This record gives sequence, structure tokens and C-alpha cells, in this order.
Amino acid sequence: MAAPPFPNGGYTASCMLAAASAHLSSRGQCDTLTAHFEYPNRTAVGSAIVIIEDVKLSGQLSTLHLTLWQGGLLSQAPWITPSSRRAVLAYTTHTDLRTFTGITLPTGYETTPAAELPSPMPDFEVLKTKSADDAWEEAKLPQSSAFLRSLRNWTFYLPRGGPLTPGVLDMWIRLASGERITQAALPYVVDSFPYNLHTFLAAPELRELLLNPPPDHEDGSKVKEVREKDKQRASLWFPTVVMNLEAKMALPEEGVEWLAVRVTSKQIKDGKFDLDVLVHDIDGDIVALSHHVAMVLSMERNLGKRGSSAKPAL
Repeated sequence: MAAPPFPNGGYTASCMLAAASAHLSSRGQCDTLTAHFEYPNRTAVGSAIVIIEDVKLSGQLSTLHLTLWQGGLLSQAPWITPSSRRAVLAYTTHTDLRTFTGITLPTGYETTPAAELPSPMPDFEVLKTKSADDAWEEAKLPQSSAFLRSLRNWTFYLPRGGPLTPGVLDMWIRLASGERITQAALPYVVDSFPYNLHTFLAAPELRELLLNPPPDHEDGSKVKEVREKDKQRASLWFPTVVMNLEAKMALPEEGVEWLAVRVTSKQIKDGKFDLDVLVHDIDGDIVALSHHVAMVLSMERNLGKRGSSAKPAL
């Protein structure tokens, strides 16, 4: 997978968990059970150091504190200098998911429509060769998406008729490279969304305005505002403030080709929003859950030069 020019928060998180997995490999606890990420600073393409602190090591679960540092790095301990900055902080718990044992109890949620795979099931071979079947189609990026390179690592397939449930994005994803999705990539999975995510999360009446705007002479002030914001989508940056991840099962060692992802948001207001992400495999088993707090900012904020603070900043 090619790294994006401005590293995606999930991509960065995956790199940190790879370091954690290597750190605990001698204990046989290479799988992440839960992870909490805070993003106090922007990351950049280039060298980084992940410093790992053992919070608690035990037989079934081990807890780590991870800090990803960039800028002013050294090639040996102590690795960082006063000009280095903390870019990402994480608390993680690790185990061996394949040997994790305990009570199993069906829940009422499992009998609800929300727990089911999106219907109808895609014809996966047709999607790979023709980009669309009768119910699903590949999401296309607009020409003005040079700064959305991270999304090009994924191929998203969306319902052809619009949201299957109002305000909910159901999609099937696979890696654009043809590689298989492994456990290590789950943070990247839950932080990757199609360009037009907002049109699926929007209320039905707003979605209609976005997709079928009235003629210019019929525009009211509110409609003009909506249309202008939609045009600005390519210039917007959605930085993650907090991301939580829980792995519900272990993917096969060789990975999987397809995952189903369901995304919902309870509120998008004043330049900040929440996302709940549910990931299934093709058999309908829950692979992972995730919750995000994110912001909506101008891309110029991400392209601006960083200040040269003499102290690491939280």
C-alpha cells in the first residue's frame, strides 16, 4: 500500500500497532484487542519513532502506551530531541485473539436488521471486472482530488440506488492493489471513506438538494449555501481528533479480499462530527467496531508550514 502524502490517521495508527505487535511478539500477544488514539499534531511523510511503554504485562491481556514522534529525531537512544513533536498518542491492549476464551452469549442486537450484511450481496467477480453489478457500483473520485491520495489505496463499492437506510453509508471495500486486507490494516480500514461520504450521512431532504439542486433562478439562500459547501468538498480536510478501535475477531493470517463497512453519524455541527463504524466479513461476522471524533477544516490548514517550536507539544 502506498503511503498518502498527508498520512491518513488510520494508516498512521496501523503503523503504530505494527510496532506494538512486534514489541509483544515474544509474549505471543501480537493481536490488538482495543486501541485508543489521540491526534494532537499533524503527521508528515517521513521518519517517525514509536516509543512504547509497558503499562501492564500479563498472561491474557497486556496494555501499552505508545507515542509517535516526528521531527528532530536521532538515530539512537534517546531518539528524540527538544524540537521533536508528539504527533499521535495511543493506549492499546493486546492478546492472542485465536486463543482468547470465555463465555459466548448471543445478544438481541444480532437479531436486528442493523446487524445484517447490506442486502443484496454483491457479485464480487463482476465488481472486480466491471466496477458495478445490479446493486453496487464503484465510487469514483473527482478530478480535483489530488490531496485525497489515501483514498486511492481503496476501492469502495456503494449502493447504486443511494443509502439502503437514510443517513447510513453501507459499502463493500477492497484494496485497490489487489492485496488482501490483514488484521494489521484494520485501523486504516475504519478510517477510510469514499469522497462522497457526506451525501450518504446527510438527512434525506439535504441529500436531495446535494444530488439534484434546483435551477439557479430557484435557489434560496439556504440552497445556495448547501451547493457551495458541496463544491468545496475537495478543499476540505477531515482530521481525526480521537479514534477508538475494538477488534471482535481475528482475520485469517492471509487476510481477506472483501469487507463490509457501515458508517453512521449522529451529528455534523460547527465543524466537528462523530462517526460510528461497523465492519463485517463476507460471512456476516463482526470484525471490528470503531468510533471517531473528527473536524472539518480547510485543506490549507494541512498544507501550511509547521511552526518550529522549541518544545515538544501535546
